[in-house]
Amino acid sequence: MADTTISRADHRQTPLRSLLAALANNRALAHPKVRLALLLLVPILLLTALAPILPMQKPLETNLRALMQFPSFDHLFGTDKMGRDIFSRTMAGVQVSLVVGSSVAIIAMACGLVLGTLAGFYGGAIDRLIMTVVDIFLAFPSLLLAIGLVSVMGTGLIPVILAISLADVPRFIRLQRSQVLSLRSRAFIDAARTVDASQYWLMSRHILPNTLAPILVAGSIAGANAILIEASLSFLGLGIMPPQPSLGNIVRDGQTYLEQAWWISTLPGAVILVITIGLHFLSDGARELLDPRSRQ
Repeated sequence: MADTTISRADHRQTPLRSLLAALANNRALAHPKVRLALLLLVPILLLTALAPILPMQKPLETNLRALMQFPSFDHLFGTDKMGRDIFSRTMAGVQVSLVVGSSVAIIAMACGLVLGTLAGFYGGAIDRLIMTVVDIFLAFPSLLLAIGLVSVMGTGLIPVILAISLADVPRFIRLQRSQVLSLRSRAFIDAARTVDASQYWLMSRHILPNTLAPILVAGSIAGANAILIEASLSFLGLGIMPPQPSLGNIVRDGQTYLEQAWWISTLPGAVILVITIGLHFLSDGARELLDPRSRQ
């Protein structure tokens, strides 16, 4: 009876439920890091969503009468060597970055949850096989591994997403495995086993709810890193290729004109910096909301 009580109590107090409770009572919005993250990210997200209907020059539209113009009310971020509006191109590049970041985070979290849970829960040959592959991938830095994978799969949006995801999945597998190993010896798991709970029940009702919130926090960090890696690949000519705008290839287009037209590279680069800082503040805020010691 005591073990069953422990099981029910632990199930009620999962980190995911704590995060949902913080969102429900607005405690998350009162957190300073979450507020700062929203202050940085919300304006960019709104401008990106409204960009197609805003009265401004299209990202691929050229204007030979406005070559490399300084930022003004007509062109908030100025223009490039072909008279294209840097602001509209930057918003289009942000759309690409958000698609890449969110896709990589979802793929990495899904694969990490499945493979990490299998490795940690079952152990044995399955654990050894999965972790051997993980150790091989972790031997390479993420950017270097992504460059190698893109070189094999080719350039473009889908190959970039797959390459960055494959580079990030091993870290999620290791994180999920460590959490499962810690949980499977807990008292409420033993209590569930004494009443012949199935393995599916243990994983779906006890293991996954207690590991999902840390994975979500890691996912926001992975999204920020994916945006940086995508920008780096595009800057190197291995990611999103022209004419499709990307923050990385916009920065690359302006690198030879830094002295005459510094805004071509600097302003899109500043947007990359703001997005990644905002996502990291958001992940730090979520982590502190889930940590009882931080709340104290």
